[in-house]
Amino acid sequence: MWQSDLRRMKAHGIETVRVFEFAWSVIEPKDNEWDFSLFDDFLALAAEESMQVILGTPSATPPAWLTHAHPEVLNAKMDGTLYRHGHRRHYNYNSPVYRQYVHRVVEKLAQRYGNHPAVIGWQIDNELNCETNVFYSQADHEAFRTWLKKRFGTLEALNDAIGGRFWSQSFSDWEEVFLERPVVGRGNPHLSLLEKEFISDSAISFADMQSQILRKYIGHRFITSNGMFGHLKNDELTNRVLDFYSYDNYPNFAYGQSGINGGDGGVMKDRSSSFALSTVRGFSPNFAIMEQQSGAHGWDHAMLSPMPLPGQMRLWTMQAIAHGADYVSYFRWRTAAFGTEIYWHGILDYDNRDNRRLKELGEIDQDIQKMRDMAGAKYQAKVLLLTDWLNDWDGERDQWHGPMAYQSNQAIFAASQHTHTPLDIKPWNDAMTPEELAAYQLIFLPHAAILTEKMAKVLKAYCEAGGKLVLGARTGYKDEYGRCISLPMPGYAADFCGVTVEEYSLPRPDETAMLVWNGKTYPVTGFQESLVPQDSQAIAGYDSGWLQGKAALCEKLYPKGGCAWYVGTGFSESLAEAFLNAASAAHPYSQIVDCPPQVELAVRSNGKEDWLILLNYTKQPQPVYVDERFVPVLGRMDFLQPLGVGIWKKDSL
Repeated sequence: MWQSDLRRMKAHGIETVRVFEFAWSVIEPKDNEWDFSLFDDFLALAAEESMQVILGTPSATPPAWLTHAHPEVLNAKMDGTLYRHGHRRHYNYNSPVYRQYVHRVVEKLAQRYGNHPAVIGWQIDNELNCETNVFYSQADHEAFRTWLKKRFGTLEALNDAIGGRFWSQSFSDWEEVFLERPVVGRGNPHLSLLEKEFISDSAISFADMQSQILRKYIGHRFITSNGMFGHLKNDELTNRVLDFYSYDNYPNFAYGQSGINGGDGGVMKDRSSSFALSTVRGFSPNFAIMEQQSGAHGWDHAMLSPMPLPGQMRLWTMQAIAHGADYVSYFRWRTAAFGTEIYWHGILDYDNRDNRRLKELGEIDQDIQKMRDMAGAKYQAKVLLLTDWLNDWDGERDQWHGPMAYQSNQAIFAASQHTHTPLDIKPWNDAMTPEELAAYQLIFLPHAAILTEKMAKVLKAYCEAGGKLVLGARTGYKDEYGRCISLPMPGYAADFCGVTVEEYSLPRPDETAMLVWNGKTYPVTGFQESLVPQDSQAIAGYDSGWLQGKAALCEKLYPKGGCAWYVGTGFSESLAEAFLNAASAAHPYSQIVDCPPQVELAVRSNGKEDWLILLNYTKQPQPVYVDERFVPVLGRMDFLQPLGVGIWKKDSL
């Protein structure tokens, strides 16, 4: 079957396969007893058939003999109950025993296949921090103490960072320090934030261990990892460990019917995957799709979903490519006939017959042949949504900014989509410079409760150089440990925004206020602050409620054309669009393309050629107009088919 599979794949455009990422028990059925025959035979056939292979390291699924003999390698719930063998990702990153076993199996694989002619690259583990992104094994508690000692040096410094005097939460001995455990209510919020940083560092260290082993043996071959899950600084993982990042792209979660992630996507449905793709692009400008949805997904007990409609596999493939993906691999070739993922459908069904999805794959291949020159071209955006790992993690718990930040991010994304304004999404890091940010005409930083003095200096320099910046309510009142600082809100942002916050409140349930700006009204969402301009100007106010007549939006202008806007509420789509218009950033391609809001617009450029991509997520044809200077690559010049794609290119100016 292998040979017929490989030949059938090639006939439909598949040039590379990923294999073995869960096969630890196959090659090591017992402790230090090795059987590579399956791998040897397959890779020999792949080389014979000119099929390229990405090999996965198998650390996501430790075998039963290992976890039975060494239960200390298992992850645990907060109460200490171990996650036993029987699923996947049930290990912890910090067990010295597990690291020894992983080191051995990765080195065995690298020594044997590092220079294999069929192997072009390696995937580390599978979906780091999927299934669960918290870890409470004994090894994790011990490693957390070591991590804190390195970070703070003394218990006194740690106690200060976590506000230990409150509720008598100070520690007098390092052995008293633990990751979160069951308590009345929730544990110390500042220690909880440190825990998430620790988990990220643990995952990156675990991946880095494997990367260093591989690089001793694999020569020029690439290293990647896949997923994008919580409590993981993916930019640091990519920069420190990988050659590029790989994302697992499942837009059909938008149509999920039950269980985990059922109905993700909101009103944007599958178009909302562009938010995740933009996020990946923010730390890996050209990336891979290691798992692209090809059929209905679901485990036998969760994540039920319908089969993708005819054309959606093609649409979602082009959506990924539009956002910067230069490699797309479908999950999976044939639907598994046994195990938890029997309903995570692949291109072929259990019966192995030709079907509609295989035919669509062949059509996608014909499209790709016309687009190969797009590889390496960069997504073009002049608007940035600036995010921050610490704020995201603090907001998971802090209900005074986290939910509002999520809603605002979605509103800004929707506004950019519906105005055909390409948007980048990038995480803040301390190496960021004003020069890097100067590439953007407008930056949204909606609700950075944690805004450090370093960040404030960079943002001020960006505004001074001519950049336009938008900040929202709850900005700047916390430090890097989540403690509230003793400065007038918005903390270090007050200087470059020219504003202070006089009053603030969650919305009152008995009032519905609107923000009035330039004669138009916008919903007050998430929070409400009254502002006092310092060296700025109040340009909008509240129309009713207890803050009626108070300033709701202030604007500070800079001599070189820069501007800092501070708005004392959350962002609706209409308010985000108003800022896009105020910055003259909306509809940047209106002179060369006209299409309805239901169509997504993306542009990639390599400096020689510009590629225009239009994506129709609806079941109806949509009219479009494209400037005649663009040459059609896919589709027509006047409309898009239902669930259709149009691609054009021209020489760069």
